[in-house]
Formats: sequence, C-alpha cells, structure tokens
Amino acid sequence: ELDLVARCKEADMGYIAMKGLSGGLLNNAAACYCFMRQFDNVVPIWGIQREEELDQWLELTERDPEMTPELQAVIDQDRKELAGNFCRSCGYCLPCAAGIDIPQAARMSALLRRAPYRPYLSDEWYAKMRKIEECVHCGACKSRCPYGLDTPELLKMMLADYDRFYAAHRND
Repeated sequence: ELDLVARCKEADMGYIAMKGLSGGLLNNAAACYCFMRQFDNVVPIWGIQREEELDQWLELTERDPEMTPELQAVIDQDRKELAGNFCRSCGYCLPCAAGIDIPQAARMSALLRRAPYRPYLSDEWYAKMRKIEECVHCGACKSRCPYGLDTPELLKMMLADYDRFYAAHRND
C-alpha cells in the first residue's frame, strides 16, 4: 500500500485511505494519525462508529501530534501481527454464494485477539463461522479480492483457529 501512495505522489495525485483503523483492528488512534500525516497526498477516512471516536479524531487534529519512537513501536508491532493474509474487511469479496460473512470471518483470528472476544463466542457467531464449512469453492470471493488473498484457504484457516480459541475460551 505504501508503494501505491508513492506512485500516486509521483503522478501528482491524491490517495484516499479507507478504513484507517482497519475496521477496528488498529486501536492506537494517535499512531494511526501520525502515520497518515506523514503523507501529504493521503486523505484518511477513519470509519467513525461512535461520537467518542469523532471527539478523539477532532482532538488529534487540533493537537496534531508528531511521530514518536513509542508510536512507531506500536506501528511496527501492528505490522508484524497483521502481516500476510490480513483481510481488511473491505467487502469486495461479497456476495458469497454460501452466505458466509467473509469480511468478518476472514479476520476472525485478529478480532479474537485484538478486540473484546466474548461477542465472537456467542451462539450466533459460532453458527456464522460454521457457514465456512458450506463453502462451494466457486472462487468468486478470491477473484474479487483487491489484496490477492486466497479467501477460501484463509477462511479454512480462520475456522480452525476459531475452533481452537472457542474450545479454550468458551467458558471464560
């Protein structure tokens, strides 16, 4: 993605960065803000869900903090944890012929570890994750993924991880 930002800059054009917090998987707003402000041709769309989040972004905009080694360490750790088969939950893979909630299921491993996990251990989410077993392997989701993810394989890995996590934590 950084290469795309650089290519846009070379072409004297801007770049809109959607899901600046990766659908909630990035949880240090100051680190995200400082990272994005490094690029004068990037306009972030933060994805505000609650009024408190709007207040947080407005405060960061007013304060305009600089990048610090501590914030860079947060960014480096996030990169390490979210590298590879990381679904950004953009939804371009949809609709799914089997009715799988791909944008959430394909990043379940991170949701379980980076967000409050109890809601994902509900009967509703257990049933949603079981839908992965009904995948018809049509390949439509894979062909539509702008990040080139092997979505069916990723879903299979997420279900196996979910089952292990569920077994270990369902009675927490």
